[in-house]
Amino acid sequence: MLFFIIAAMVPRPRFYDEYGFSAAAYDRNNRLLKIRLSLDEKYRLFTPIKEVPQDLKKALLLYEDRAFYYHFGVNPLSIGNALFQMMKGQRTRGASTITMQVARMVYHLDSSTVSGKIMQMLRAVQIEMFYDKDEILEAYFNLAPYGGNIEGIGAASLIYFGVEPQKLSLPQIMALTVIPQNPEKRNLLKEKGRHNNKTARNRLSNIWQKHYNNPQNRYLDLDLAVKINLPDYAPHFARKIMRSSKGKIRTTLDLDYQLQIENIVRSYVDENAPDGVYNAAALVLDAESMEVLAYVGSKDFYNERISGQVDGIMALRSGGSVLKPFIYAIALEKGLIHPLSMLKDVPKNYGLYTPENFDHSFYGLIDATHALIYSRNIPAVELLLKIDLNSFYKLLKDVGVKKLKEADYYGLALALGGAEISMQNVAEMYAMLYNGGKFRSMVEVRGENSKQEKPLIMPEAAFLVWDMLRQNEAIEGMSSVDYPVAWKTGTSHGFRDAWSAGLAGKYAVVVWVGNFDGTANHKFVGRDIAAPLFFKIVRLLMKENVYRVKNTSLNLAEVEICRDTGDIAVEDCDNRTVSRFIPNVTSIKISDITRKIPINLKTGLRACRHTPPETVMKSYNFWPSDIIKAYSDAGVYIKRPPEFGENCEEISSHYGNPPQIVAPLDETTFWLHSEDEKIAAKANADADADMIYWFVNNRLVTSSRPEKTVEIRPNIGTNEIKAVDNLGRQAVVRIKALLRKPQ
Repeated sequence: MLFFIIAAMVPRPRFYDEYGFSAAAYDRNNRLLKIRLSLDEKYRLFTPIKEVPQDLKKALLLYEDRAFYYHFGVNPLSIGNALFQMMKGQRTRGASTITMQVARMVYHLDSSTVSGKIMQMLRAVQIEMFYDKDEILEAYFNLAPYGGNIEGIGAASLIYFGVEPQKLSLPQIMALTVIPQNPEKRNLLKEKGRHNNKTARNRLSNIWQKHYNNPQNRYLDLDLAVKINLPDYAPHFARKIMRSSKGKIRTTLDLDYQLQIENIVRSYVDENAPDGVYNAAALVLDAESMEVLAYVGSKDFYNERISGQVDGIMALRSGGSVLKPFIYAIALEKGLIHPLSMLKDVPKNYGLYTPENFDHSFYGLIDATHALIYSRNIPAVELLLKIDLNSFYKLLKDVGVKKLKEADYYGLALALGGAEISMQNVAEMYAMLYNGGKFRSMVEVRGENSKQEKPLIMPEAAFLVWDMLRQNEAIEGMSSVDYPVAWKTGTSHGFRDAWSAGLAGKYAVVVWVGNFDGTANHKFVGRDIAAPLFFKIVRLLMKENVYRVKNTSLNLAEVEICRDTGDIAVEDCDNRTVSRFIPNVTSIKISDITRKIPINLKTGLRACRHTPPETVMKSYNFWPSDIIKAYSDAGVYIKRPPEFGENCEEISSHYGNPPQIVAPLDETTFWLHSEDEKIAAKANADADADMIYWFVNNRLVTSSRPEKTVEIRPNIGTNEIKAVDNLGRQAVVRIKALLRKPQ
């Protein structure tokens, strides 16, 4: 009863309240990257008792406190023996139990005085009242001094021997066990300390051999290889990780890749220093897991002249054109374009904003794929205007771009790098293309999942952008045909930042070249200065990995188009190719630009009718006036049809009958069970028609041979169903589709 009364009155000791602990970051293969000092400037790494090897426990008990599991915190026999030795004038030893030593460390007691020793014993009893023996041992192993500012077995084993406690050899265990009794005299980092340590270690070894007989004993007298082991790998990454974490942190970083990419960045910057290149940064993610594999924040963390400690991965800068792919992704998702849609690249004025192309030239018309990979500014701005500025702005918000001002602040300049973004943001966005349009945040610690996962882009649009970027011609003799590299460059306004970003197989790679102080340099052009560094890193990744494109089931179809117009090819089009489109989404029309007309072989002029052998039928593009003006404004010559050589009262390019839609019938109402339900469609066509293209509200949904029944999905509400044959003739019906109400 008295014991419980005392226990209720005595406070429970708290071992670690006054002690801070270090953080230690490891790479994905458990190699130490860095160990950070605690707040009180100690290397003290918390180690659970389950991670302390049994031989270490046995050695400690043998050397310090053999009765540890039998006493109540104070060993009367040891105290009596110490007093007897003191009376005889001999050196006292072994009086303090392990619990008493923990009490001295926890309560900062001076045990060299009689009053201090009495208080130490009382505190030891207090500790034993509240903690079991393993908990007390754990406290000892985490607080014991091991020389200098090294405390605790976790830090000591790492710093002295480069291993965690579980991997200590028996000689290493002996060396560490004897240090806390006299940490300064037995410090393994000093020559005299190593000598004193060996003497004490030999005494412990002799005791060990008397108590234990095993094959390891013959190694106890070997000299130990001791050196300071305080690595400083991936300093930007380690600093970032350890800001908010304590203890042992198993990161996703691959130290092999990290060191190789650091060397690539350092060598590349040095090679280009004569051109004013003094800094660069690089980031590599595994897009499947979103794990960081390499994180190079600057050329040299410790170089003050280049502000090396600035973290280039997290710094916000203008991305130039590096985010244009995501404007195209939204345009594809909204059905405004397909990869070979023709876009205008002409001088354009948007009120006070007059964008220019990087090379100050214009192409007139250019297909969407080449407009993207050639980084044409005018088409990108025009697309941003069509998709709505807020759509792109919302995407930037959704992926976590920080410090964004309101959308109106940037205006259409948002298409060309008007907003600042980090390399992490860019890498996560390119990884989103690999992951079917699903955004996932970067993962830095093993075992953790991405904190965010949300679909932001239609999977089909994400794939099409990836495929468009894959056609960007590689540099340095690296063919993107050999392995899938989808990449893009960016140059900020004023030549302050040069970017290259992309997907090499499943790896998202981003590099930046520039100066942290914002100094401009006309050499800072993405394709010229950032792309070579990008491909040096890609080449490294190539050596050890087989690239595979993520297989995703996509709702994509192919259609034959007229290459000159980007529209569905008709019979008169000679220059044909195939483009992908998204059924029920993409707006794509039958080409009405290309026609075959009779040409008089003698005069080269246009004839009224085809009268062979005097005439021959040739294909020409009959561009509308706005396109002719676009080419003219761009200074591009286009071939136009020849003039008539005679007066013609009537010119008709096509004869015959248009298709007849058999199903659905005009003005029909369909009651559907769900929005995904389809209806049957069929059309008859004239004898010269080979193909029927089906449109719902001007969006191509499928194609078929004449008289073949197909299934189309109408929208809820009013629908215009159009059947167009390959000669451009068409028929239209209008229907309603309504949802049935649940019974």
